[in-house]
Amino acid sequence: MNILHTETLKRWGGQQNRVLAEAAGLNKRGHHVIIACHKGSILAAKAKQAGVKVYELNMVKQAYLKTIPQLMNIIKQENIDLVSTHSSVDSWAGGLAAKLTGRRLVRFRHNLYPVGRGILAKFIYSIPDRIITISKAVSDVLIQCGLKKERLTVIHSAVNERLFAPEIEDIKKELGIPHDTLIIGNTSTFTEVKGQEYLLQAFNIICNKFPCILLFAGSLEEPFKTQYLSHVDKELRDKVVFLGHRDDIPRILKTLDVFVFPSVLEGLGTALLEAMAAGRPVVVSDIPTFKDFIEDKMNGLYFKAGDAEDLAEKVVALLQDKELRNSLGRNARASVLERFTLEKMLDLTEARYREVLDAS
Repeated sequence: MNILHTETLKRWGGQQNRVLAEAAGLNKRGHHVIIACHKGSILAAKAKQAGVKVYELNMVKQAYLKTIPQLMNIIKQENIDLVSTHSSVDSWAGGLAAKLTGRRLVRFRHNLYPVGRGILAKFIYSIPDRIITISKAVSDVLIQCGLKKERLTVIHSAVNERLFAPEIEDIKKELGIPHDTLIIGNTSTFTEVKGQEYLLQAFNIICNKFPCILLFAGSLEEPFKTQYLSHVDKELRDKVVFLGHRDDIPRILKTLDVFVFPSVLEGLGTALLEAMAAGRPVVVSDIPTFKDFIEDKMNGLYFKAGDAEDLAEKVVALLQDKELRNSLGRNARASVLERFTLEKMLDLTEARYREVLDAS
């Protein structure tokens, strides 16, 4: 199969991770998969490093009149069979380019935001041959917005579990942190819905009860860093470490004794799946999305979403109980190996693409 993925966003997150993992994985299986994304994006750079062919375009709404014919030319030049779109802007440009060239179209949906009720929103969701969602929670939102269940397929995003082998070295030495220091942390993109402020607020309680370090890996520039840090008491701020964007997430996760995922809105949570694959005990907000694969006290601990005090209580309980940390970590990795492996995602996606093409 010859497949074109389109992606708008410049930043890096679970959505872009999914695009690249699928493109690289299907290429290894003998397909021809290319990516058209925003110029200067992190995805463009990572895709090139992974040996995936990339077209960098001006993926903004104002450039539709140029982007659509550019994508049509790419589709023809690369003899594309099927186009997969992922974000709002590229789903318009890529979707119209696919239809104008007579190609099959798959729309991916990664988030829980409701679909608009207007004519244009209804149109752009009517043209895909299939809509793939990353979780049942995302499908439920689309159904509530009026899309027919028969048009939707859930294919979970996944992680390459081989990257999170137990023998990976942590980064405590790099950071000058003593080996026996306990560390909690989070590796999500910094956005309001990820809830990092609740973790920072909880840290005031956690660190006073159980001395530890709070570690973040994710791009964050001033003045936002100062804004986030303002949630922490001044005397504890030197115990908060912002690493910025990192490409060695397996090593970061190896460094953590507890992974905290305080999202208030989440389509699935690739960062959470990575932490589970790394065998980390996880503390997560009790939002509906996680109920599908986290069982309280078995492969993770729940806290009340948005409740910093409850979050602190659960983290302290884990820091005080090494046996529980180890048990939750083992079970978390087992859950990923059962349901969220890269090969399983590729198998399901490959089968769905063939089904869409065979229906043409």
